[in-house]
Amino acid sequence: MISAAIMVKNSEKDIGDCLDTLRWVDEIVILDGYSTDRTLDICRKYTDKIYQRKPASFPQDRQFILDLVSEPWVFSVDSDMRVSDELRKEIIQELKFNSHYDAYYMKCLTIFLGKDIRHCGWFDPIYLRLFKKEKTHYDLSLRVLDVPRVTGEIGKLENHLIHYGGDSFRDYLTKMAQRMSPLTADEYQLRGVVINSINWPWYFILKPLCVFLYKYVYKKGFLDGQVGFIVSVFSAMAYYTAYAMLWDKQRKNDDRASSIGV
Repeated sequence: MISAAIMVKNSEKDIGDCLDTLRWVDEIVILDGYSTDRTLDICRKYTDKIYQRKPASFPQDRQFILDLVSEPWVFSVDSDMRVSDELRKEIIQELKFNSHYDAYYMKCLTIFLGKDIRHCGWFDPIYLRLFKKEKTHYDLSLRVLDVPRVTGEIGKLENHLIHYGGDSFRDYLTKMAQRMSPLTADEYQLRGVVINSINWPWYFILKPLCVFLYKYVYKKGFLDGQVGFIVSVFSAMAYYTAYAMLWDKQRKNDDRASSIGV
């Protein structure tokens, strides 16, 4: 009835613990981005349905693995996530007795720098990770936003996923710089965002500041203490970095156009 769909790349630190919490599903499908560590060796202990593909955008990768699963329900889980017994029992119960839903929202409790983050907008019931395959697709025109598009009625689960968001600044900043910010910059470019001498204060100063205030004040990140402040700052930095990468790309394109006399 349920296929677990998981994307991995060099995830040897997390994937074993993740898969241990998914032994109850009917099928596990892995999409590997050509890992160079022990990730595949660990995955082979749990499933033989392992595929490889060079990472593209998040929606493209999600759609690719969605097309590979064979069960009617799909549980999309990341390698650094865990499924608690309470959530497992609730999912089984829901699919058995409330089959009129086509997907389910759930919360995801992120543990970041050793602390449970229950505010900053990180613990809101916005995660759409359980859905019917036939009613779901991803918007392939996007680069980062990988929320599935579901046709039908969506329910809400009481229990939550557990997400290990990293235990060091280096892990978070590396992930942001190597993939998240470049893909986000590409997405902004596709939307037609242009940074110029007039609007740059909005993108580089005001919007990151608004993001910080939204996370730290409106979403009560201050209740998560010092780590809540750090999360709010990192959220603002993510926007700043993406816009900076977009500006750099546009600047280089303008310089190139000038050099050839366009």
